Amino acid sequence: MWQRCNTVSNLFRTRLAKEFDDRTARFHTSVVEDLRMFNEDVDGTMAHDIMLHEQGIMDAETLKKILGALQEIKEEWKNGELEIGAEYEDIHPFIEARVIEKIGLEAGGAMHTGRSRNDQVMVDMKMVTKKEMLAIAENVLNLVKTMCELADKHTETAMVYYTHGQPAMIGTFGHYLLAYVDQYMRDYQRIKQCYDRVNYNPLGATAIGGTNFRISRLRTSELLGFDYIQENSVDAVSSRDWAMEITSVLSILMANMSRMAADFVMWSGAEFQYITVADEYSSSSSIMPQKVNPSTLELIRGKSAEVFGTLQEIMTMVKGLPTGYYQDLQQTKIALWRAFDTTRTSVEVLNGAISTLTVNEDKMMAQVKGSFIFAVQLAETLAEDEALTFREAYKITAEVVKKLVSEDRTLEDLTAEEVQKVAKDLFGKDIKVSSSIAEKVSNPKKALNNLRSPGSPHPAEIGMAVENRLELRERYWKELDFLKIKLVIAADNLKNAIAKYTA
Repeated sequence: MWQRCNTVSNLFRTRLAKEFDDRTARFHTSVVEDLRMFNEDVDGTMAHDIMLHEQGIMDAETLKKILGALQEIKEEWKNGELEIGAEYEDIHPFIEARVIEKIGLEAGGAMHTGRSRNDQVMVDMKMVTKKEMLAIAENVLNLVKTMCELADKHTETAMVYYTHGQPAMIGTFGHYLLAYVDQYMRDYQRIKQCYDRVNYNPLGATAIGGTNFRISRLRTSELLGFDYIQENSVDAVSSRDWAMEITSVLSILMANMSRMAADFVMWSGAEFQYITVADEYSSSSSIMPQKVNPSTLELIRGKSAEVFGTLQEIMTMVKGLPTGYYQDLQQTKIALWRAFDTTRTSVEVLNGAISTLTVNEDKMMAQVKGSFIFAVQLAETLAEDEALTFREAYKITAEVVKKLVSEDRTLEDLTAEEVQKVAKDLFGKDIKVSSSIAEKVSNPKKALNNLRSPGSPHPAEIGMAVENRLELRERYWKELDFLKIKLVIAADNLKNAIAKYTA
C-alpha cells in the first residue's frame, strides 16, 4: 500500500506565495538521489532530537512522539509503503511532513530545532559516504588477496616485460601481479586516509552560522559514528573538498584497474594468448561465432572514464562558487553515488575475473625464448666478469645484437668468439668469454636466478614479497574491521538511546 504525504508538502515554502509548477518541481527536486540516504536522514534526525532532549531543549514527551513516528516511517520505507514525489524538494521536508502528519505540528514541529537542511544533508551524505568507502576498501583488500595467491603460483612463470611497446627484459607473471598489488595497497591507503578526513560531523552548523540553542555536537557525533566535529560552521556546510578528494581517490583506483585490464585484454588476444578469461567474464559476437571477448575487462577500462568524469564534474561545480550553501551543491550527490557504484562494481568484477583466470605458461615462455630480452644480462655479465665498464659492455652487446639480427639468429646462438672479436674491434681489448656464455645469459631460469637487486623478479624475492604483502593486507583488514565495528557501536548507541526514550 503506497502512501503519499500531501498535507504539509509545502512545509518550507511558507514565505512564498506560489508553488512550483510541475516542470519546475521536477527540475528542482533531488528526491531520486536522496532516496539512497533515507535511513541515514531518519537516524540523523533521531540522534539530533535525542541530543536536544538531553540538552534540555526538547521535553521527554515530544521526543517520545517524534522517535515513535520516525521509527514508523523507517518501517514504512523498509516495507515499500512510501512514495515521495517531485512536490518535495528533497527527502528532508517529506520526512518532517510525515512526522507532523502522524503526531501533529505541536510535537512534530520541534524536530528541526537547532539545525538546517544544509547541515542535515551534509551529515546524511557523509554517513552514506563512510559506508561506501569502507565497502570499496574491503573489496580492494579482497582483490589484493586474490592477486597475491595467484602471484604465489607464478613466482617462476617467465614472461617478457615491455617498455615502449617493445620487448625489454625478462620477468615473471607473479612479479607483474605484485606490481599491481602494491598499487592497490596504496589505493587502500588513500581510501583510508580520505575516510579519516570525511569522518568529521557537520551536524550543528545549521545553515551557515550556528545556533542560539546550547546543542551538543559531541553527542550527535557519538550517536552517528563520527570521531570528530567539523568545527567551523561555514566550512561544515559549504566545503566539498572531501567529495573532490573521494572522486580523486576513486579515479586513481580506476586508473590502476584500467591499465591492468588493458594488459589482460591484450594478453588474451590470439597474438599473445598469455591468459584466458573465463567464460563467465566474457561475451561473444552477434555475427562471428568464433569470438570470445574479454568484455568485462574492456568495460572496467571504459568505466574508468565515468569515474574520472565525476571528479571533473564536482571540481567544475565548485569552481568560482561563492562561499556558503548554494543549490549547485545538490548535484554533488549524483556524482558521488555514481563514482561509488561504478568503482565498487568494477573492483568486484576484476576480482572475479582474476580469480577465474587461466594462465598459459607455455605461451609466455614461447615469447621469452629466442627473444633479445637477455641483452641486458649479456651486458651486465661482461661488465662484471671481464673488467669492462658498463658502457663498454653495452656497446659490445649492441654490436653483437646488431650482427645476430642481420643474420636472423638469436642470443641462444651466440659464441664466445663473436663477443671477443667485437670487443677487440671496438676497444682493442682482449677478453676471455666463457664458452657457455649463451646458456649463461639466455636460459630463463638462470637469468631470473642471477638477479640480485631487491624487488627484482628473482623467484625468492617474489616469494618474500607475497608473504610480506599478505601480512600487510591482514593488518589493513584488522584496521578496516575496527572502523566497521566503530560504526556498529555507534548504531547500537543510537538504538539503545531510542529504546530508552521510547520505553
